[in-house]
Amino acid sequence: MRIINECTIAGVPCLQIDPYLPPVGTIILYHGWGSNIRDYLFFGSMISDWGYKVIIPELPHHGERGNLAYFDTRVLQQHFWSVVIQAVEEASNTVTNILNTDDHPVGIIGNSDGGFIAGGVCATNSNVNSAVVMNASCAWLRSEEIFREHDGRSPMSAIEAENIRKYDPLFNIDASIDQAFLLLHGKEDTTIPIESQRYFMDRMSVKDNHTSLKFIEYAGVNHQITLGMLQEAKEWLEKFVHVKR
Repeated sequence: MRIINECTIAGVPCLQIDPYLPPVGTIILYHGWGSNIRDYLFFGSMISDWGYKVIIPELPHHGERGNLAYFDTRVLQQHFWSVVIQAVEEASNTVTNILNTDDHPVGIIGNSDGGFIAGGVCATNSNVNSAVVMNASCAWLRSEEIFREHDGRSPMSAIEAENIRKYDPLFNIDASIDQAFLLLHGKEDTTIPIESQRYFMDRMSVKDNHTSLKFIEYAGVNHQITLGMLQEAKEWLEKFVHVKR
């Protein structure tokens, strides 16, 4: 039977979902802005049904780790990147703990805010096989430029830009490491504009890079997860994370 437990990994509250049979890998699933680990129980259970052990970490300032006025524009602008960056920093110990416990390949999935984190974790951690990034961006600096242009804010300071660049996947993916990134995005996304993800793919295409990359755009889709995205994610994980029992 599927087993669902609350646990703490490297100091971070998590939900752990174990599959019915011995796992074929471990997936770390990151929830989005304003959500919490309980909100992603259904999503995590579905991934568990694919055969994976699933770990859902609670983001900083979410769930039992606190709360914010998530839909206040000023709060979002102030805290978005600090939440993303702290989650990426925490993931190093989370991944190490998982690998010390289970000899399984590790993959990452995230949607929206969690998608930014998924890309950052994979790009900065060579022990992660693959990331599935839904409705987010792997070009963080470009995303922030677009956010500021949309909001009519002034450009980033040098310090702000350097803090984001430190974990920006575009500047951290190592072509010598065998990793894989699947990027899934609605063309009509009004929350995280697709332009920054297109920018990422354009920049990666001119690099001497052997990282496995796949980008799929979904016409008529706003900021949401579709059945088509889930099917693509399942097939991608089977290729880059799944191990035979």
